[in-house]
Amino acid sequence: MSIDMSEKEFYEKLWFRSSMIFTEEEKEKIMSVRIAVIGVGGTGGIASEQLVRSGVKNLTLVDPDIFEMTNINRQHFCTISTIGQKKVEAGKKRLLDVNPFCNIKTYPEGINKENAQEIVKDVDIIIDASDNKAAHYPLHRFAKQYRVPVISRAHTIPQFTFGAKANLWDYRDENVSTREEDENSPTASMSLEEITEDDFKAKDKSVHEEFNRIYSKLFKSKYAHKLLLSENEPPEGFFEDYAKGRECLVQGTNWGPAVTITGAFFAIKAIEIAIGAKDIFLGPISIKGNSAFPAVIDQKEIK
Repeated sequence: MSIDMSEKEFYEKLWFRSSMIFTEEEKEKIMSVRIAVIGVGGTGGIASEQLVRSGVKNLTLVDPDIFEMTNINRQHFCTISTIGQKKVEAGKKRLLDVNPFCNIKTYPEGINKENAQEIVKDVDIIIDASDNKAAHYPLHRFAKQYRVPVISRAHTIPQFTFGAKANLWDYRDENVSTREEDENSPTASMSLEEITEDDFKAKDKSVHEEFNRIYSKLFKSKYAHKLLLSENEPPEGFFEDYAKGRECLVQGTNWGPAVTITGAFFAIKAIEIAIGAKDIFLGPISIKGNSAFPAVIDQKEIK
């Protein structure tokens, strides 16, 4: 279905229900800001759609993956009709169906140390929803070089039971250290040219091993049932059966509503940066997803 209206008329309708939240100057800033979303599955896909519905016109979508059936529980661009499609292409089609006046650039090859500079240098804000160090580290290095703020997920061990914390690396401040430095990665002292894929994979492996170490201990502790959202007692052997055949035990902790909240929060923070606001009127001042172990758990027992 096509729409028979001008771009100006379209934006008048789009802004109608949020006309008290933003000034005309702020609307112009939102329409002109350039935002890159790295990873457009769960968090990134939701964030990108909320940005478009908020009036953002200029988006860069970056993701090498295709949609699979295991994505359908939480990734809004994933439907039966998009299974097998490139995430960036399905996302672009969806977003243009929301706003046909958007300018959307895609990188179906994903982000890597070869193209990270090209992606970063032409944007104003980055939402980093990628899930591997080969994406994180080159992205953050060039974001610091070009002083582009990055909103990113960041797991904190051992406080990572469900979901992830949202962190802002505000590289507009030249004193902010990179994610790579914050995570004490051995690659931080190496040039990008020196870093191999095996170096990135080694860091990913160490993170997964730490996940598995904590989860394995928690599964065997008296607190195991606290992992369940309902906190109901699980059937006997529940965690043992779950662990069988799982290379990474955290695979089963991605829940749609929690991912949706995170993606929406990322979009809010990006808009706040775009308009130079501390908090958006009528928007949440803060959202804290409790990604820590429940308070009843004695951390010493599982470390």
